Amino acid sequence: MEISYKLEEINKACEFILNNSLYKLILFEGDLGLGKTTLIKNLCQFLGSSDNISSPTFPILNIYQGKKDEEIFHADLYRVDNLSDLNELGFIEILDNDSWIFVEWPNKFKNIFKKNYTLLQLKEISNNERKIKIINHEF
Repeated sequence: MEISYKLEEINKACEFILNNSLYKLILFEGDLGLGKTTLIKNLCQFLGSSDNISSPTFPILNIYQGKKDEEIFHADLYRVDNLSDLNELGFIEILDNDSWIFVEWPNKFKNIFKKNYTLLQLKEISNNERKIKIINHEF
């Protein structure tokens, strides 16, 4: 499944993602600067979070509160070099959670995702337009 959207139509993209993702573990692939964090920020707002959503590039993992105090996990694995760093953060245990888990830059660690997940592939169409492809993976 694919959708194209202009940046000012990001809510349309969020609705498409939430309506077509079969799983709450969502992996985000795309080039640097394509708007993965911006998309996740808007998804968190759709899920009822009023927290200040920011990129977890330096802390690696942020936790937000959604509606009914449901936790939303947002990880950015761009700077992570090895599995022991993820273990120290408790990230592996978080994957067993039934909460929403959004992961940017999952490519180095695809072997740790041992449950069903949705993969979002983001591509740039133009400076103001993106394409999202959704692939639901069963483990």
